[in-house]
Amino acid sequence: MAKMNDQTIKEQELIKKQEESGNEVLCLMKIGYFFHAYNAGAYALARVMKYRVRKKVRRSGLEMITAGFPTDNLPLVLELITVAGGKILSQTDDWVEFTGIDCTEEGIEVVEQEKKQKAPKVLEESSQESDLAKVIRSFDLLHSTPLDAVNFIGHLKTLVHE
Repeated sequence: MAKMNDQTIKEQELIKKQEESGNEVLCLMKIGYFFHAYNAGAYALARVMKYRVRKKVRRSGLEMITAGFPTDNLPLVLELITVAGGKILSQTDDWVEFTGIDCTEEGIEVVEQEKKQKAPKVLEESSQESDLAKVIRSFDLLHSTPLDAVNFIGHLKTLVHE
């Protein structure tokens, strides 16, 4: 079994906290430039925001349902949770707890995680620009989430600095 990284541990702690409350208290957690919701929280977020949820499998083999949004959208998300009858219980810069939103999976479409294709490494420094252009053209923006795009940009940065 693969070793769990810090993010996976935080995700599991969030899911456990929700489950211990009987999924009455749902959580949003900030990771990088996005807020994420998991399992019951992802279903509630999808219901309020009409977001898509994804089934993800972590390297450790753990499966979870996720939904997320850019941090700039937090005020809108909090407002819509309230408008939908929910209540914000607590909020910090990187954590939100809320309640009162239907968090069942009924009526919510779950998109299966696709196998990620690793971008090819840039082989020769002299052809770096053309190889980088090929990598960029190979990215499927139409079928990617904002998080996929941010991760892709991070990958491009590593290719440029190799």
